[in-house]
Amino acid sequence: MAEKVRYPQIPSTVWWGVRAILHKTPNVTVDERLLGVQLGVQEAAARAYINELKNVGILTEEGKATPIAQKWRLDESYAEAVSQIVKDIYPEGLLHLAPPGDADRQKVVSWFLHEGLGQGSAGNKAATYLLISSPTPNEAPRSNAKSSQGDGAPKTRSPRSSRSVSKNARSSDENPTRREGNDRNVSPPRTGADAFPLNINVQIHISADAGSEQIESIFQAMRRYLYDAPDS
Repeated sequence: MAEKVRYPQIPSTVWWGVRAILHKTPNVTVDERLLGVQLGVQEAAARAYINELKNVGILTEEGKATPIAQKWRLDESYAEAVSQIVKDIYPEGLLHLAPPGDADRQKVVSWFLHEGLGQGSAGNKAATYLLISSPTPNEAPRSNAKSSQGDGAPKTRSPRSSRSVSKNARSSDENPTRREGNDRNVSPPRTGADAFPLNINVQIHISADAGSEQIESIFQAMRRYLYDAPDS
């Protein structure tokens, strides 16, 4: 029985994170300790990511940048590098169905479903194909990795909630009975619901493989449920 082809699955944070490392230090050895600290993930996850990068030809067995990676890390030769990578790891049929740089995501997902993968796995493999096959380095190298959990998913905090907390903190520090020259400027005591300011911290854990449409829908839901005024 023929061995089933295994296609790569690389989160975008890893793809761009490793490129940032090689962009800064081309001859560095990328091991699980370096990658784990850079991306804020456990070393076991970093080891799995390194294996994927070896499989696509970015890293050697020793964790060094390959000749194709030396082109990949530079903007002017990025398109040439990824063109060679996709030709080496993906079949001609997929490249014809979903041309690099102009691929339809649903067609790519469907292709992986016909390879026998489940819906979730097919979506992840398709996301990696779209990431790798794009000829444009559309995300600048990152010098600082965001904190994340063991699965590599970055944490995102709502900036609006932070502003609300700061505003309420300032309000709580003020003395409502402080005089400003005469009694007419004395702030009245708070009553009812205003006497108990409510501070809310919101944290969102977004998968590293989430697309822009999925991320936008998450923040739309936040605005709808947290910030929009209720119907009277």
